[in-house]
Amino acid sequence: MIHSDKIYIPIPKARNTKCKVEIAGVDVTSKVIGSTWVLPVTNGIGSFSISLSNAFGQISGSYNSGDVVKFYADNSDATTLQFWGRVDYVKDDISSDGQILEIEGRHRSFLLNEYMVCHDVSGEEPSVILKAIIDKLPTSYGFTYSNVAASTTTMDVEWNYKPFWDCIVELCNKAGFDCYVDNDLDFHFFEENSISNLKNAVVEGDNFIRASDYGTNDYYEKTRVVAIGRDSGGLDIVYTAISPTEGDEKREVFVRDLSANTYEKVKSIAEARLAEVTGKNPQAKILSFGLDSISPGDNIWFIIPRQKIATQYKLVQIKHNFGMKFGGWRTELITEEEEAGTSTVLKGIAQKNQQITGSQNINKLNFSYNFDFASDTGTHENTEILRGFLQTTGGETGTWISPTLTLDANVSNFEFRATGANISDVDYFVSARAGSIWQPVNDLKTYKSFSPVGKKLRIKVVFNSSFSQLDSVSFLYT
Repeated sequence: MIHSDKIYIPIPKARNTKCKVEIAGVDVTSKVIGSTWVLPVTNGIGSFSISLSNAFGQISGSYNSGDVVKFYADNSDATTLQFWGRVDYVKDDISSDGQILEIEGRHRSFLLNEYMVCHDVSGEEPSVILKAIIDKLPTSYGFTYSNVAASTTTMDVEWNYKPFWDCIVELCNKAGFDCYVDNDLDFHFFEENSISNLKNAVVEGDNFIRASDYGTNDYYEKTRVVAIGRDSGGLDIVYTAISPTEGDEKREVFVRDLSANTYEKVKSIAEARLAEVTGKNPQAKILSFGLDSISPGDNIWFIIPRQKIATQYKLVQIKHNFGMKFGGWRTELITEEEEAGTSTVLKGIAQKNQQITGSQNINKLNFSYNFDFASDTGTHENTEILRGFLQTTGGETGTWISPTLTLDANVSNFEFRATGANISDVDYFVSARAGSIWQPVNDLKTYKSFSPVGKKLRIKVVFNSSFSQLDSVSFLYT
């Protein structure tokens, strides 16, 4: 949503609707009973469905999976390409209404839902990551990225066979960007609410037909996101992103991503998800006569005085409807929030799968301080980090102390975890005061209170045997 104090005066456009539907290069416009062409931003690729009159089976067997489909629509000569797709499914139906050929398919960028990404990088800017994974696509696919803008943030990713479009969503959430692929297979990656489209507007008394579902849905508003990953030693990494406006009502979202194996990666996931579920804007479903110069993610003006709407809303989904049953060409716009459709269902399934995995954080501690000893860190006294393990330098005893983690607020409760060999012969200590006072941890994975409290976390490990090795330690706290 773009907030503006400017005055916008729309100039009515002449409506001289011209549309054309082509399948496999054949003009089938005269046979179209109804067709729907869906173009979303960020949440997925486009799709379409067409119902063709097929009296006496005249066109049965004429079209097949893989055929190219194009929809042209404008107010002049039907040369503006609104949708380019490929056929997935052809159905020959017959009923009391007659014989109909039903055709379903996806946008020509459909391969982005079929390709799995393997990519690992740290501290990289999202647009650079996007270009890198596009470059990994086969050149025969024909994707380009001339409309990819840079963001002002960096992130870590470790994707192992992750669906391409899931990677896009993660990049967008982190950067605060939107993304779609146009009919020429060029990627558009741009800051949310940065594109103001002044070529089209929906205006009551001109092209406006109907508005429904207008309002702010508080159901999906959340105040905190708990993200859990897992380090190389199998211990949980926890980060809780909390809205600064959170009051007494805590409305939580839980995200588990086992590919997030560092604290920064888990933090990035939590903060990106929090940005997605806070500060909801008013949403609506608005129907108008055909709009010919709009793209997913655009902000266009809606001027509907009876509903006191006069501002620019983001188009999260564009749906062009054409055919006899629609009375010609109509454009349905979903603003600000995605309707509960297929992608919403898929997200719900994914969330259930994450919950089934289970969490080791049964006391709902908000953060963690993890060491997997992949690199040398901390201070040593007769200890060393070798081949990913913390151990003594050969003697029976040794002490390792972690760097200090400085927090914004006092720590109240904690649990301590460790994995490795002969870990029972190791003594563990924690401090909330940078090591000036140490508190022993007698029982691993036991919920404890800090005494005394403080803001400067530190961990101390004391070895009592040369046979002990630590693969990973995790300090969960609130």
